[in-house]
Amino acid sequence: MSALTLDQLPDIVLLHIMQFCSAEDLVSLQSTCKRIYDLFGCDVLWKTLCVRDFGIDDIGTTAISSFHSLYTNLLFKYGYMLGLYQSQVGPLGGLLEVRYQKGVIEGVSWEPSSMEDVSAPLKEYLYFSVSGYEAGQPQCFPGLDSHTCTLSIDKDRGIITQLCSKKASHSTDSSGMDFLHLNLDPRKVRQIFLSDTIRKGLEHHPLIIPSPSNIPSSLLNKDHSIPRQIFAPGLFQGSYSSHGLETILFTFKDENEMLGIKVTGDTNVFASKPTVKLLLRYPVAPSITEQKSLRDLKNTEPSRTEAPIHDIVEQPFVVPEDCYERSTTTHPSKCMARYHGLGQIAAAWYHDSRFIPVQVVVFNNDLIGVLWLELASFSLLSRIKQTFTQNILKNSRGALHEFGYKF
Repeated sequence: MSALTLDQLPDIVLLHIMQFCSAEDLVSLQSTCKRIYDLFGCDVLWKTLCVRDFGIDDIGTTAISSFHSLYTNLLFKYGYMLGLYQSQVGPLGGLLEVRYQKGVIEGVSWEPSSMEDVSAPLKEYLYFSVSGYEAGQPQCFPGLDSHTCTLSIDKDRGIITQLCSKKASHSTDSSGMDFLHLNLDPRKVRQIFLSDTIRKGLEHHPLIIPSPSNIPSSLLNKDHSIPRQIFAPGLFQGSYSSHGLETILFTFKDENEMLGIKVTGDTNVFASKPTVKLLLRYPVAPSITEQKSLRDLKNTEPSRTEAPIHDIVEQPFVVPEDCYERSTTTHPSKCMARYHGLGQIAAAWYHDSRFIPVQVVVFNNDLIGVLWLELASFSLLSRIKQTFTQNILKNSRGALHEFGYKF
């Protein structure tokens, strides 16, 4: 029995073979014969490619006639930008999600909706949008004197560059401003830096959130669950005195240390800098936690232990009476564990940066606190629970790798 030629295969078999091709290969393949050319326009094929390459299985709007149009007009050029990013807005950084909604790719900045409530949901601000209706030109800050911009992505590094075409629309210049003495609202400071940055070209660097698999296996319970004395890695919103709320990414450096890195920063400790190091082998003894004075806590010498994490007992917690607490969010009266650690402080513009002793309080998997002993201050940090779009470019290393933090 002779083998079938390609031309003798049923359409359903050819379509099945074609769905394993890249979009570029399909463009080349369609020119080989009329039959392949006709199958090239089959929308079932392009829906498969939309799901495979970008995770989109629903167009979400009647304005786009087909998955073929969606892929060729929008996703092929801009779909690889989908995911989570750290915006490079001066020292302040930023949390940006590029998402798909109803035929439009949007770049949304997620920012605090409160100055003091760490449990308050984030508020979205639109940085750019691209419509797939007619392969539209990207719009810069739609709704706010909307104008065009260019968007490009370096697929090797996963970095998006947003370049405004109407620079006069972002006229605020931060040069020469004395932010230390102007006493501006943190949101106003962000707007100044954003206006200054977008005129020169705003970069968004990929931000990869560690999964629970980032937790060293030696710290897990026998059933591989997470002990209540530690917390899963992820994004947290924390109170930082007069700077307001900032976004922190926590991850495990190894079985001995957790690291908190600023996704958003301030004019003292910049974005992408470490803010807290939690020393897992140096738990605070329950007898010490009963001390209510910061002076007593400052005089406590950390002591290393090799005992399992799950041996740490639940203990009461109160903010020391001589300690300033910024957040309006209430916290439990008991904590699952408390650790010695280090927190980074700095003078204005990251001058004279140094690490000082802190105590990190684990209330539960979604809520932690930091006692800044030298500053007589208490910060509360709450997990950001919303679900973000997954990064399409899985091979991108993530923004914080550039600063030597390997997850």
